[in-house]
Amino acid sequence: MTADPLPFRLDLGEGHYLVGDQLAGERPGYVFLHGLGSVRGGEKSASLLAHAAAHGRAFLRIDMRGHGDSSGKLGRVKVSELIADAVRTLERTGPCRLVGSSLGALVGAFAAAARPELVRGLALLAPAVGFVTNLARRLDPQGRMWTSEGLGFVVEPQVIEDGQQLDESGLPMRLRAPTLVVHGSADEVIPVRAGERFFAAIPHARKELWIVPGGDHRLNTIADQIWTRFDSLLDRVG
Repeated sequence: MTADPLPFRLDLGEGHYLVGDQLAGERPGYVFLHGLGSVRGGEKSASLLAHAAAHGRAFLRIDMRGHGDSSGKLGRVKVSELIADAVRTLERTGPCRLVGSSLGALVGAFAAAARPELVRGLALLAPAVGFVTNLARRLDPQGRMWTSEGLGFVVEPQVIEDGQQLDESGLPMRLRAPTLVVHGSADEVIPVRAGERFFAAIPHARKELWIVPGGDHRLNTIADQIWTRFDSLLDRVG
């Protein structure tokens, strides 16, 4: 049986805060960042929690700002703010094995590039490459974004402008940690070619690409296998 993680709150200042939960264990532990419109208690994070508990490793997950129990509103929170929040989370945990899904993968990659000493390994699941830099093209005529779960929300102009300012093209070249990129060949949100290009641009050899045949954007059904591959990569490259 997996032990229940303990809740915590991380105050960010100016009335903003993150809510998450954590499990004690050996470090570096796992930190999980969910995708757009999701929450910390999804299927992949539950799978990673069970994996961490089975291996005696620490685990931490948060609701990103604008999601779940954390402060903020979806469509108002800038991606640069999510990146800063992720860095604050890493500063709280210390060096970790960082796992991100979709938008959480992009945010996690930027955080890893900003604070490489805090990331011992990076797992990017269907990273949302090209998503935030082209937000305007993804909105309906009412200015709404729709998630893969059918959640719609209005995206404010400052969020679009913020996304356009991110140096996404230079991001993979700034990554230093061993990196696993996982992408489904049938991803309906982020084209698999985007994940392949991102992986190819990572300059070091301590990396692995797993294209899942027929895999969709969520990658829930093979989550347990992802953590095994991630651990194997880290054991192999040290």
